[in-house]
Amino acid sequence: MATHAHDPGDSLSAAKQGGIAVAVITAVGGIIVAALNQIGVFDKGPSPSAGPAPTTISNPPQQTSPLGSMDKVEINAAGTEVTVTGSARKDVDSVAVMVGPRQSGGQYWASQASVFNQQWKVEVATDPRLPQPYTIDTRYHSVSGGAASESAFKFTFFQGTEPTTPPAPPNQIVNCAEQNGPNCFNGPGWGGPPSVYQSSE
Repeated sequence: MATHAHDPGDSLSAAKQGGIAVAVITAVGGIIVAALNQIGVFDKGPSPSAGPAPTTISNPPQQTSPLGSMDKVEINAAGTEVTVTGSARKDVDSVAVMVGPRQSGGQYWASQASVFNQQWKVEVATDPRLPQPYTIDTRYHSVSGGAASESAFKFTFFQGTEPTTPPAPPNQIVNCAEQNGPNCFNGPGWGGPPSVYQSSE
């Protein structure tokens, strides 16, 4: 009877080949999984770190004014800027927008812009995460309201014994509106009812 002797080198060689094969299969599997992840096969939707989306309100329901209207309200995703666009009567030369109420630092956030071709756009910077509910109060300055425009000469008109001064420059109106709200819009040219939008909670 013949006996076969095993060479110890044969066992070692087979073990090396088996280990190399396992390593190759593992590496190839890892590459395939990484490639599938890259193309989105295992995508389960947006990542949880995705923040809130911006808000757009077209033709917001509002208390109307014969002087103009708000056509669109946009709030950026962080809630730090409210952009209001709208239209105005031919004799309206500027628009002031108040957003509030503020939780601290005044009553409202406010800004003002000029009207061009009866269209206007006002961007109002707010604190992060605009409080809910909020109000957008739009005031219209009319040149036919008996007032001089913001670029008028600085002089006083006299009507009887009571002097009437031209309207305050835009930055003064905005600063006043931030602290005192609607009470700032009783000067010349600011007459007429506002357009007011009230958000729901």
